[in-house]
Amino acid sequence: MADATETNRALIEKAFEGLRHGDPSHFLPLFAEEIEWRVMGSSAWSKHAKGLPAVERDLVGPLFARFAGPYLNIPELILADGDHVVVLAKGDAETVEGLRYDNDYAFVFRLADGKIVEVREYMDTILADAALGR
Repeated sequence: MADATETNRALIEKAFEGLRHGDPSHFLPLFAEEIEWRVMGSSAWSKHAKGLPAVERDLVGPLFARFAGPYLNIPELILADGDHVVVLAKGDAETVEGLRYDNDYAFVFRLADGKIVEVREYMDTILADAALGR
C-alpha cells in the first residue's frame, strides 16, 4: 500500500506542479480512457462525464474556452492513501470577459495503474456560474 500511495502522490504532485504554472502537460496524460469525472453540485458546471472523449468535450474544452489566458491551479494540500489522492487547491484565472475566476477546489482522484480513472471535484459552483456563465 505504501508504494501505491507514494507513487500516486508523486504523479499528482508532478501534475499540479505544472498546473501551478499553467502547464497541463503532466496532468492531461494521466487521464485513463475510461475516466469518470464528476463536478459535484447543482450548477450549470456540475456534470458527470464518462470516458476521455466526454471529459474533453463536456468539461475541459468548454472550461478552457472561457479563459483569456493560462489557467493556474495551485495545490495547497495533497493527501494520499493507496489509490486515492486528495488535493485542496486554489484556481487563478481570468475569463474572456475580464472577470476573475479564483475558485477553491477539493479534488478526489482515484488512480489505477498510474492513470486517473475517477475524479470527484468540489468547488464553489455559484462562483462558477457567475464568472463562467451558465
